[in-house]
Amino acid sequence: MKSVKPSVALFAITVGSGLMMESSSLMPFGLGLSLFIPALFIYTYTNSGLGITLLSSLIAILTILLFNKNAVIDTTSILLLGPTFLISKRTGPSAAVLGGALLLTLFTALQETIMGLPPEIKKEFAELSNYRYSIYFLSSTIYSTFAYGAVNWVVKELPPVTEIRFGFWSVILFTLSAIATLTGSGELRTVAINLLVVSISILTVQGISVFLWFFQKFSTTWKLITGLTIFIFPPIFFLTALIIGLLDQKFNFRKLKGGKEDGSNPS
Repeated sequence: MKSVKPSVALFAITVGSGLMMESSSLMPFGLGLSLFIPALFIYTYTNSGLGITLLSSLIAILTILLFNKNAVIDTTSILLLGPTFLISKRTGPSAAVLGGALLLTLFTALQETIMGLPPEIKKEFAELSNYRYSIYFLSSTIYSTFAYGAVNWVVKELPPVTEIRFGFWSVILFTLSAIATLTGSGELRTVAINLLVVSISILTVQGISVFLWFFQKFSTTWKLITGLTIFIFPPIFFLTALIIGLLDQKFNFRKLKGGKEDGSNPS
């Protein structure tokens, strides 16, 4: 009976988030709930084995297909974050988050190809159509980061999200694409803007990782104040995370080396 509980939780959370995505008013809650799907996938796999995990996932997908077929592709991609994070266990959190972001971006592009964009989104994307895939990557990277963080919280078997750090190539990409965006024109500028968004995505995630590392050191009062501020002003938070990500490439606030913290956790 004990081995059944994780699979039931995986089924319930997956179906619940998938059905919530059908309603515009409940979609934010569905997305928030879906962050725990990869964590429950890994938890079920660890406690109940691969067979039960895949069976629960398949039944959940088929249930969503009956009631909200538009959410099937999204839910499937989120479920696949679980094995993606597991496969990337030995390569570190940076590779896991980046792999998850690429997976989600691919599925988003696939969904657009199969179902097309909703009219309201298509209208908003009229001027951004040339940059939509890099925008998909931006949102996918942030989602992948928080989903990985949820895995750390529930399972605690993967390297912590606070160890995310990309190479200096991300700064080079950011700098070159920014210069090309300012000076280029035509197709060159379009490519440059897409690469700039990709570099911003990566540096922002690194900044979020550094912020979470500092956040752990805050007192309870400052955690509440900071959390409330982020909830009220999310754009400021992400801008701050981008700046922190850039600065971390220079100052290495966490003193990471080889993906682990110097001194206490040598590589």
